[in-house]
Amino acid sequence: MDWSRFGLDRVPFRSAVDTGGYFPSPVHEAALATVAAAFSRRQPLVLLDGPSGVGKSLVARKWLADLLPEVPRIVIPNATAERPADLFQAILFDLGQSYQGLSEQELRLAVTGHLLEATQTGFPTVLVLDEAQHLSVAALEEVRLFSNLETRDGTAVVTLLIAQPSLRKILARPTVRLFADRLCARITLEPLTFDQSAAYIRHHISVAGGVPSRWFTDEAIALLAAACGGIPRILNRVATVACALSAEVNTLPVDAEAVVEALTQLGLPLPPEEPGNKADEVVLPHPAQQVAVSPAQTQERHSRHRKAKRNSRAA
Repeated sequence: MDWSRFGLDRVPFRSAVDTGGYFPSPVHEAALATVAAAFSRRQPLVLLDGPSGVGKSLVARKWLADLLPEVPRIVIPNATAERPADLFQAILFDLGQSYQGLSEQELRLAVTGHLLEATQTGFPTVLVLDEAQHLSVAALEEVRLFSNLETRDGTAVVTLLIAQPSLRKILARPTVRLFADRLCARITLEPLTFDQSAAYIRHHISVAGGVPSRWFTDEAIALLAAACGGIPRILNRVATVACALSAEVNTLPVDAEAVVEALTQLGLPLPPEEPGNKADEVVLPHPAQQVAVSPAQTQERHSRHRKAKRNSRAA
């Protein structure tokens, strides 16, 4: 979709991590502040977890972007490591250093030597391990041992682990107790609330140079906020498809019909019926007003939208 054709300066809903479109929700800001405070105190081990798509990697990238450029950093986007050697090789690869043909002990010494040497910058090295739930117990133990590296100025490494909630079960094992005991901060990133989800949609249109009311009706935003569970990644996907559908038939702003079809194309359900409401209505709990969409109305709108698309293509 050519977003510039519709007056936007950039893609508003990006699938990749996008620090330029960072939405400062209370949960994301709190997580960012906690990570920053841990680094300022030189706390060596920090865990950031939460559901998939909630914005954990975005918080980490935003924090890295805010750090002084002289702070040394290593970022492993997929920290899958069955053996300690796998972890050492990934670190050396990120550093652009040779790692092939080395024994595990040689790899360990190469990584340790680099981490200690990097403290000459006056800062500890930041080590970000994304998808850390894929680290084996042996690899986690090596991460714990990194926290023992110190100089006269303090710790040599501050490690941020980004993980799915499944890592909590691993950390509850007796075999990982030493690692769990060394964690200085545990941060859980929760999904956005309904109000925050609505603000998220408006924020991304504004950042892209658009006027939110010209892109989405209130009903469409209410439906997006109610249907996507507060997960930014899902909000991005549904909003992108809904915008593309509306653009195809020149029916901006995006309305509820387009959102319904986007949800259908992506295999996502409409919001569940609220208890106590009539069985023939699905109510979207918009904070300003409730928007009721009956199944018959949904089907009718869906059909009209498809018909408009066909007519547009025929023309």
